[in-house]
Amino acid sequence: MAAAAPTSCLRSGPQLLTRTWLVTPSHFSHRASRPLLTVKARAYSVLAGLPRNNIKRGLNHHTPDQPLVCGPTRMSTPRRAFHSSRPLGQNVESAIPHITLHIAAASSGKGRKYEPDKSTIDYTPTGENALGLQPPGNLYQRRRSRPDSGEDAYFVASVGKDTRTIAMGVCDGVGGWQEQGINPADFSHGMCSYMAEHALSWPSSNAETRPDNLHPKHLMHVGYDNTLSDKQIRAGGATACVAVADASGRMRTANLGDSGFIQLRLGTVHQSSIPQTHAFNTPYQLSKTPHEIMTQAAIFGGLPLNDSPDRADVSDTQLHHGDVVVFATDGVWDNLSSQDILTIVSQQMREQGAWARKDDKGLVVSNTLSTLVEPGTKAHGTYSLQSTIASHILREAKTASMDRKRDGPFAKAVQREYPMDPWQGGKVDDITAIVLVAVDNPQQGEKLKAKL
Repeated sequence: MAAAAPTSCLRSGPQLLTRTWLVTPSHFSHRASRPLLTVKARAYSVLAGLPRNNIKRGLNHHTPDQPLVCGPTRMSTPRRAFHSSRPLGQNVESAIPHITLHIAAASSGKGRKYEPDKSTIDYTPTGENALGLQPPGNLYQRRRSRPDSGEDAYFVASVGKDTRTIAMGVCDGVGGWQEQGINPADFSHGMCSYMAEHALSWPSSNAETRPDNLHPKHLMHVGYDNTLSDKQIRAGGATACVAVADASGRMRTANLGDSGFIQLRLGTVHQSSIPQTHAFNTPYQLSKTPHEIMTQAAIFGGLPLNDSPDRADVSDTQLHHGDVVVFATDGVWDNLSSQDILTIVSQQMREQGAWARKDDKGLVVSNTLSTLVEPGTKAHGTYSLQSTIASHILREAKTASMDRKRDGPFAKAVQREYPMDPWQGGKVDDITAIVLVAVDNPQQGEKLKAKL
């Protein structure tokens, strides 16, 4: 048993949370014989004791006659399996740059049918285009330009004019803001758009501003600061996982909250991120809080939940030929384990012929990989390798989220935290994934070596 912890009194049913407040077993509803979590504490920030300002999750509704429930605050940091990280400052392998990055994104909003043809897209860098970049204009025009990803958002963009260095990331909008009349998607999509815009405009005029010097934490800062300054985005919050990868194979990531990434190499998990949480189901999150809510906080007590990009975990890794990296929001991680992702990716890599088994060497990268990653023609039923992997991950996560008999990582975590009131089945949510396949292109390296 953990050491003595401070206790927190919460109203049963929906409630407002601070950094140290948690859902207790009595906060689950059993309507229709299916436990539904009434609060996703990741959600929202808000203020202890604020009357009637409740976060609604599931089917429960607060009524004034409900008693206060007190219980110990549990602090936990769930870990995904197979984590391996490189300490900051440790040098990654150096080589003549010749790694090409082939990227596809897929998304599906909560409660919507997943349609791969419409919701999966390959990214071809030109130095001018980006995925997730919203057009200038009013908020209505911005919303019309977004992919069908609900409160999730993503971006992929080349860094400046260097199409060999790519910035990418996912943001998961905090759904609890709906209770304040705020569209959570405005914050997440706005932040991704600002990060894409900044990456595209990155200068490369001198050594200090080389494309590979763009740090993902800096990119997160810029996206967040611009979102705070955007008067059309009144409020909101999001988790974020941002990465920058270049032609040398170096990939640097900054992860804040419970979105994250996993790097796979020849049937094994090489590295994965660790979720950052204040408490169970309460991840770190970036937030924009209106003045009136801050005023209420000063009156009634409690603090808005808001973390700086400086708190993001940063990791460096080296991409090798045939590596697959998956960036995803918690709609994936709450329903699929690291082993599930490894199984899906390994199956597709082998079925498509990207990984092959040799008796004397085991699993190796096939000579056909460079052709498999070329963008396909959806009209003729052909897809790139990265698009195929992304669509299979989305489909499996979507299926698992609606399966009431299949306990995913989130259900198992709830059962572990609250064994007397277990959650059963998947967790319906917005789902977004970016898939990167690294390909060694010796010809590109030879051309660069000749120039040097």
